[in-house]
Amino acid sequence: MVLTSSALAGTAPASAYADASVLKPEWTCPGGTFCGWDGYDARGTMIVQQGPECRLHDIGSAGNGDRLISYQNRTGETVGLYNWTGTQWALLARVTDGQRGNLPLSAIRQTDAVQVCD
Repeated sequence: MVLTSSALAGTAPASAYADASVLKPEWTCPGGTFCGWDGYDARGTMIVQQGPECRLHDIGSAGNGDRLISYQNRTGETVGLYNWTGTQWALLARVTDGQRGNLPLSAIRQTDAVQVCD
């Protein structure tokens, strides 16, 4: 089937879809930090931003537990993401420096703590 210009008359102009901010994530994590968002591809609210100090950051106690979906690691260290099981911290994922993306389905909305230099 070939579409003619008259068949396309009711479609939106191509420029309506050219806004890169709609199509591509805004990876805005500052250098030296680990950032996490409650939406896919660095969208939504940034719920965690931690510097490179080597310690466990309990984001659950701060009201941000079980929300993390996407991340960017610019700490220079490996970061561990942990879930509180009620009795212990269980490792969900390790994120090496320079990585960014979405958590695997098995870890989405389960992170309660971030440990830089894991």
